[in-house]
Amino acid sequence: MPPLRQLKSNKSADEDSDQVEHQNGASNGHHTNMEESPPQPTVLPPPAPSPLVDTVCKFGAQTFTTDQGLKLIQWSSWAISYLTSSSKHHKDTLSPALRKLYGEVSFTRYVLRFYGFFQSLEGYQSGSWAGGSWDNPKIAKIAKYLMAGSMLFYYPLEHVAYVGWQLPTLSKFSRVHANKISALSCVFWTTYIIGDFWASCLKWSELTKKLNDLGRLFAMKKHDDDREGLMQVEQEQHAVAKRIRLVKLQVIRCLLFILPSVNWSLPNWATNPLLGEWKLNGLMLVEAYVAAYQSLVGMRG
Repeated sequence: MPPLRQLKSNKSADEDSDQVEHQNGASNGHHTNMEESPPQPTVLPPPAPSPLVDTVCKFGAQTFTTDQGLKLIQWSSWAISYLTSSSKHHKDTLSPALRKLYGEVSFTRYVLRFYGFFQSLEGYQSGSWAGGSWDNPKIAKIAKYLMAGSMLFYYPLEHVAYVGWQLPTLSKFSRVHANKISALSCVFWTTYIIGDFWASCLKWSELTKKLNDLGRLFAMKKHDDDREGLMQVEQEQHAVAKRIRLVKLQVIRCLLFILPSVNWSLPNWATNPLLGEWKLNGLMLVEAYVAAYQSLVGMRG
């Protein structure tokens, strides 16, 4: 952002000018009438948006959270469609309509992930997927090789499968071949989930140790009656506690992901799935809401 510039005060210059004019007027036997400048209108700051509007705007401003919003629509549509499939009033109207919406939103999310390869490449090169610096060097290595590295293979394979499904006449892959390529991509996704779970557990352990150290430091500051130090330690405790909460939610998401990822990694996932529909999609439904809640917690101070 450009630096702020501070305007110098013209008070001394104006006072000197007034004195000169007053002296000149007095020497000529005349009084100088100074015209007062009109009052400047008060500029009111724009009204702040409501917390709900502000949160929704922040949620939709990023591709990652936008995908989470679509994921909520996708799996919620499936859930309502599944629950109303046996209803006399909705099995021929609402249920199939929401089933169609569920499928369309699913493929829309494929399109949003077209940039995933380059994001993975950036994470592999910079190590940014570790989420900051950590004392345990394993976290950075896991984030680079298991997480970002696996996604470098996942995204291209997923895109090939998508083309096979959506453009079968233009591609050399039949739907059966596309299903097999999708299964192979999910093997790398499963690798990512295992790495994410491992790294999250290591982060949880390190942050817990740091929070305990801050607790001991807080007791020392309280014993010394260091109020300024107490306030600083409390802020650090709040920040670390929030990070622990986010890591816990990430661990829960990994546990919800692992069975569906294994299911979709099997070659015959489309014809003989490991999990039934309600078990498979039910886990994905719960994960979608946990992910959205995690993002909202991260947005809050």
